[in-house]
Amino acid sequence: MVASQIVRLHQHDAESWIFWDYAGRLGGLAVLAAIPSARDVAFRYDKRKIPLWEIPLWIVGVVVADFFFSRWTRRIISNAFPQTVLGVYPRPSGSLYLLDLLLGLALVAYSEEVVFRRCASNVFKPYSGDGYALVFTTSVLFGCFHWWTGLGNMVAAAATGVPLMLLLLRSGVLWPAVLAHYLVDIVYFT
Repeated sequence: MVASQIVRLHQHDAESWIFWDYAGRLGGLAVLAAIPSARDVAFRYDKRKIPLWEIPLWIVGVVVADFFFSRWTRRIISNAFPQTVLGVYPRPSGSLYLLDLLLGLALVAYSEEVVFRRCASNVFKPYSGDGYALVFTTSVLFGCFHWWTGLGNMVAAAATGVPLMLLLLRSGVLWPAVLAHYLVDIVYFT
């Protein structure tokens, strides 16, 4: 996935940029699916630990927190350190925009949640436990994955990673974090 980010830095038209983005994400998921031990972690079925009615409250909380905190954080830090922004998302138009908004952002949310919430938490849990150290570690790693978008977006992504990881730990299942991540991205990109 990081390799596709590097290739995307040199893509200036939306079609090429989206192609490399999707290829990197699908490639990352394919690697996880191809390795049995990684597949067992990345794509396992977990049992929900909270009542179904609580999940929408968490999702709305994550989206609202991201909307109010991340917008100004991203703007202030990016304006203070504009040289840290290495690339931009070339906004597509027409049907490609709709495809990217509906399917592309779903792929983004799913792939990033699998890698940074499920797999990273599995890797770091033996060293940090399942408390705040794990939340902090996975959130910082998630923020660092957004390196090419600048320091402001890295801080905003790390901050959004905190409630997403808390949601995973609380609910025990990945799909609420994927849905919250998808909605955060929909709000950001529309």
